[in-house]
This record gives sequence, C-alpha cells and structure tokens, in this order.
Amino acid sequence: MKPILSLGRFSHSLISTGGKLFLGLGVISFSFLGLTSVAQNAPGDIVVVGNSPAQWGMNQAMWNQLLNLSGAGPMAASPDALGSDEEDPKVIEQRLLQNIRVGRPSIQPVIKLPGSSEVVGSVTNGNREPVTIQSINFEVLARDGSILQTGSAVPEPATLGAGQTATYQRFLPTVPSDVGATVRLINPSVIIQGGV
Repeated sequence: MKPILSLGRFSHSLISTGGKLFLGLGVISFSFLGLTSVAQNAPGDIVVVGNSPAQWGMNQAMWNQLLNLSGAGPMAASPDALGSDEEDPKVIEQRLLQNIRVGRPSIQPVIKLPGSSEVVGSVTNGNREPVTIQSINFEVLARDGSILQTGSAVPEPATLGAGQTATYQRFLPTVPSDVGATVRLINPSVIIQGGV
C-alpha cells in the first residue's frame, strides 16, 4: 500500500481496494486520529511547510509576524516595504527649500502715494521640479533697528518652474521711503505650499 498523505516525516496510508479508494468517514477519522496520535507521541516536533529553505524561512517569518514573536507590531511594515521612492513630506520640503534663493529685498517709494513704499525682491527656484511658493517673509526696520512692520509677499507667478526667477512686491501704506527704513528676511524666509 502506498502512502498518499505525507506531512514532513509523518506519512499515513489510506486503505484501498482494487485500485479504488474508500474515503468513508471511518477512514478519514482514522487518518486524522492517526496523525494526532503521532504528533502527540513526538512533542516539540514541528511540521515544516514548503519545498525549499527559502520557502521555510518565508513561512517562518510570516508566522512570527502573526504571532508577534519577533517583538514587532503585528504585520508591521518594514521601511523597505514602504518603497524607496516614497519620502516624508517634511524631508521633501527641506530638500526643496535648500535650492530656493531669495534675493535681498529693498524698499522703494510709491510715487503716486507720498508717505508709502513697497518691498521689492526676487526669488529663484534652483530645483529640478516646479515649486509653489506660499510666502516670502520679511520685517521692516526703522533707522534705530526697531521693528516697524512684519509682512509677507507672494511672487508672481507663485509656481516657479525649474530654474525660473520671479519678482515679489508688497505695498506698505504707512512706511514712508525717506525715513531710512530697511527690510530684511526673517526665519523662515520662504514657505512653500504643501511641501512640494
């Protein structure tokens, strides 16, 4: 009689007669009872599923994750499983900000409105991809160094292509251009939209 059910080193034969296999409830229950009795006779034995050491290792790793034997969270995704092309938005934002150059802003008079001025400057996108600038932040200082006003401006156009330069300006209705005021960028000097 040939063994037709094999699990690792345990094999059991099913009863056959004349080449026909009888799979009655008695035979099936006998086979399962036989398996459990063999498994109970050898405590600590492990039935290995798979045809190669690679499959055995893969199945063992899956069971360890399911049973949380390795200490990691159940079915926790490894950093490699997330994909190398996915970056944290904050990391992307910092990388893009490193390549944005903001020219030194200046204050210019508004001829048609005496007693007012405007902040004017430029910004260049040194990245290889487009960047949308939400604001360029500055403060206006009096001659004695005290802060007169803080503000922000958006360049036109706000979305800069790779290597593109745009200008920005902000109207200051209460700062005359002849009082010796200066303007400087503050930290953060540039805020980009959504980290991209």
